[in-house]
Amino acid sequence: MKTATKMTTLATSMMLLGLSAGSFSASAVELSGDITFTSDYAFRGISQTEEAPAIQGGLSLASESGFYVSVWGSNVDFLAEGTLELDVMLGWSGAINDDWSTDVGIMRYGYPNAEIEGSNFWEIYGSLSYKDLTFGLAYSDDYYANSGKFYYIYADYSYALTENFSLDLHVGQNEYDDSSASYLDWSVGISTEVLGAGLSLAYVDTDMNGSYLADRRVIFSISKSF
Repeated sequence: MKTATKMTTLATSMMLLGLSAGSFSASAVELSGDITFTSDYAFRGISQTEEAPAIQGGLSLASESGFYVSVWGSNVDFLAEGTLELDVMLGWSGAINDDWSTDVGIMRYGYPNAEIEGSNFWEIYGSLSYKDLTFGLAYSDDYYANSGKFYYIYADYSYALTENFSLDLHVGQNEYDDSSASYLDWSVGISTEVLGAGLSLAYVDTDMNGSYLADRRVIFSISKSF
């Protein structure tokens, strides 16, 4: 990133950190986490593991006021250019009223052992939810591998088929500075819970041509929260 961009990002991070720290000190905090096994780690429609399985896990420290700090990690496979993803999030989420809620924050995507220039990058994100429908936007001023400005606009919807099964729909537009690289991703899945574990089966696809990592696939995941 350019120096000015780095300074802006740092200032934003420090501001959010200050708000978060003040919130944590003024109210009770709760630690939560999750662990997931997935048959393929697809991020915005593209496999991050060469279509191989992944083990993922995260921890989150949240205050009663809605501020949170989270870390999340997964194995990745970028053709020997990196084997670990480690992300950090700082944000706020909360209910606006009985039907509406929101989530906003800043996130750093990190690849500690990657040799690709510009592999680590920042994103600002926000979403607005009405019941089971969510609209979201993420923005990076210098996306992965120094690819410039990037926007991700998406919508998610979860529909209860029965008491135990949900139909999960997703569509997202990946918009790059270079419009020829932009693409659409989507998924259709079914999820449920068995013995306290979350199970999901999803069909994932994109409109990208020429990359087997973005081809259609079916992904199975099992997760456990604690």
